[in-house]
Amino acid sequence: MSTVLGVIVIARNGDRRAFYQDPKTYAPSLTDSTALGVTDLHLLGTQLRAAYLTPGAPSFISDISGDIANTQEVKILAKSGGEGSVVFDSAIALLQGLFPPTPRNKITLANGAVVMAPLGGYQYVPMETVEPGNDRSMESWTDCPAFQKHVASFHDSDAFKAREKDAAPFFQNVQDYVFGRPATLENIWNIYDFMNTQLTYNQTYAYRLPPSYIEQARALADFHEDGVFSDAQASGIGNVAGRTLLSHILTALERIAFNDDPLQLMVMQTSYQPFISLFHQTDMVKELPELKAIPNFGAALAIELRRGAPPDMRDFLRFKFKNGTADPEDWRPLHAFGHHADIPLTEFIYRAEGAAITSNKQWAQVCGVKPGSSTTAKEVARQKSVQFAFGSMVVLALFIIAGLLVRVRQGRARQYVRLPEDEVEVRTPACGGLVRRLSVVA
Repeated sequence: MSTVLGVIVIARNGDRRAFYQDPKTYAPSLTDSTALGVTDLHLLGTQLRAAYLTPGAPSFISDISGDIANTQEVKILAKSGGEGSVVFDSAIALLQGLFPPTPRNKITLANGAVVMAPLGGYQYVPMETVEPGNDRSMESWTDCPAFQKHVASFHDSDAFKAREKDAAPFFQNVQDYVFGRPATLENIWNIYDFMNTQLTYNQTYAYRLPPSYIEQARALADFHEDGVFSDAQASGIGNVAGRTLLSHILTALERIAFNDDPLQLMVMQTSYQPFISLFHQTDMVKELPELKAIPNFGAALAIELRRGAPPDMRDFLRFKFKNGTADPEDWRPLHAFGHHADIPLTEFIYRAEGAAITSNKQWAQVCGVKPGSSTTAKEVARQKSVQFAFGSMVVLALFIIAGLLVRVRQGRARQYVRLPEDEVEVRTPACGGLVRRLSVVA
């Protein structure tokens, strides 16, 4: 039986309010988390805990600290893009389920007192946010000219036009339920997302919407998003969402496989786009065409690094997918690159690394972002604003120090005895303004 050395988990954010994306550029808009969304992600965390951190479980990670998080063994990344804090909120909720409060999270002080962490031993697991202004690895499709050309090309394709023609009756009938939003296949993501959000949180809307409309909208949205975030070639621009995430995956696998590196569990909290690209890049959609779709809220892809039993003690990868916390199929196995079993780690790295985008510089080259472009200008402006803010703080600090020095010198100069008024005035240097008056008895 193989031994689980470590796991990489890619998780989609939980439910939230309506989320608009520009149908041509995929520029995002702000949205907010909901109690439903973070509850689902907390449940996902408990499911991951049961699978990988519970001794005796078939996929228990060998030698990991499952009760109290060891920050050397765990790494958490959370996308922090244009949608706001939704993905971050989901990551926090997932961690609360993955590493719940425990009375063991305590410390004994030098005087013998025992102090337990708040909220029954709450665990504060460090998390890194990945912002597209600094790191393009988790939101690589925005501000990417080549990707925008890919979207336009898809919208001009024969397959798109044929599907649009077939869906014409639906778009005609759905207009009364989208309240002025463009009812077109090009805008289907926003149509579906609006309908789904209203159906979930607006009871009046839920009573009015015809039963089949949400299924039709979902099917069209699946077709559209699969066409946008995939490509015929693994290294094609349509797969850019998966190509940039691959850099984190490959680095983590190499770290987990290296015996002297303590990393054993990596969680990447992201949005739906990279799932579609990764399923295409690894040829998983050829075996399971139903993966050509938007993953549900709280969906998760687990990549287990396993070491084979003797005599074949090589390292292998096993992929498992759970399409949301309510998925009745639980964790279903997926197979990469045509393998119908676990794939050797070395083969996966060899076949995947050629498509990976490993730096912002490479991303700019792939996207066709030229020096002086609006995207580059945004990043330069951001860097300059940070430098200006830092410089301003330094100048302000120097002014404050200079002012204190002047006040101290003035205070020292005013320590004297005023004999004509028969009283003594003492100004304390450290306080600058404290005055005591003492009458002089002749």
